[in-house]
Amino acid sequence: MAKSKKSFTLKVESFRKLPDPIDPDERERYYAFCDTKNLPPDFPMETNPREQNLNTKVAKKIKGGFFDQGSQLFHLLNRGLLISADSVDFNNHSSMLTIEMTDQWRHGLVDGGHTYRIVTSKENQEQLSVPQYITLEIMTGVEDDFELIAGARNTSVQVKEKSLAELEGKLDIIHDLVAGEPFEGDVAYVENEDKPIDVENIISLLTMFHTKIHGEAQPWYTYSVKVRTLQTYLQNEKSYAHLSGISSKIFELHDHVKRTFPDFYKSVSGGNFGRLGALKEIGYKNGKLAYPLYFSPKQNGEFEKVAHDIPGGFVYPILGAMRVLAEPDSKGKYKWLVNPISFYNSVASKLVELTMEASGDFGRNAMAVGKSPRHWEGLYNYVAATYFKTKASA
Repeated sequence: MAKSKKSFTLKVESFRKLPDPIDPDERERYYAFCDTKNLPPDFPMETNPREQNLNTKVAKKIKGGFFDQGSQLFHLLNRGLLISADSVDFNNHSSMLTIEMTDQWRHGLVDGGHTYRIVTSKENQEQLSVPQYITLEIMTGVEDDFELIAGARNTSVQVKEKSLAELEGKLDIIHDLVAGEPFEGDVAYVENEDKPIDVENIISLLTMFHTKIHGEAQPWYTYSVKVRTLQTYLQNEKSYAHLSGISSKIFELHDHVKRTFPDFYKSVSGGNFGRLGALKEIGYKNGKLAYPLYFSPKQNGEFEKVAHDIPGGFVYPILGAMRVLAEPDSKGKYKWLVNPISFYNSVASKLVELTMEASGDFGRNAMAVGKSPRHWEGLYNYVAATYFKTKASA
């Protein structure tokens, strides 16, 4: 988790707490009405999946409603601000609301970015002659579901951002990297395109191995914060061409991990973890070959299918550990130091064992495993130690 603790205290006009009906001990939702002049000007915006263009028709409509001071209905006509936070505290006597945030990529303003920019503008506030209020919706305990929530609340935004990137040719490098792959025609580059592989998943796998971007830091966000991964790509677009020498094996390795996980599980389980198909974090349908491997060659025009669906929370940290084997040369172009498939087979049993132990520690929660920097680091260190030991003895 990216620690960046911030605290915001503001006066609100009314406040209500709503415990979550499914998980009241973990998730809560709060609503408040706030005078726009009392909003802090520096809510974190990394959690918002787009830049704010205040020249669009939508932005101008929001601004028009904000300046319609005769009706003062802005808080009813506008959707308000959606905020993700670590914790919330309300003082009934002073009507002061305190919002604590500790994760810059999952705490902050999730939806309502255009509105926030407009109503917190000093220039716009100076033009108001009467107060305008806004609705605050604050969620806590939603870190594990943040991507789903942000995506659902920003559907139209994501359509625009991804589609615009494709229209402007910013995804051309991705097109080049998947050219000739068996799944080349199965990648969706714009939202709502009826194809099984989202281009963001392609970008996530490539970003994981682009070590010049994240250095020694564990790229856990490639699994859990797709918004950040897309932004990372767009900020470093041209450098992704340097992955051409390793990209094909990255995709092959992804499916190899999923395909062989059950076999390596058998070699280490020893009855300690239980039958793989019975575990709640594993997809399984009575042995039926039901789960497709999208990056593998098709068989008779159909995707290869396996009996166990190994979750991304298991696969991504394992793949991330294998980036030890990919190294850029003096020109930044990546190459494999050894065959990643063969090397993976030599360390897979231990990686699977460590993954299952982590899953047990996290209460059989695959998402928590995938979001744990410590787990990513443990797998990475094991692969690195094994590689350098093997190299030294060669």
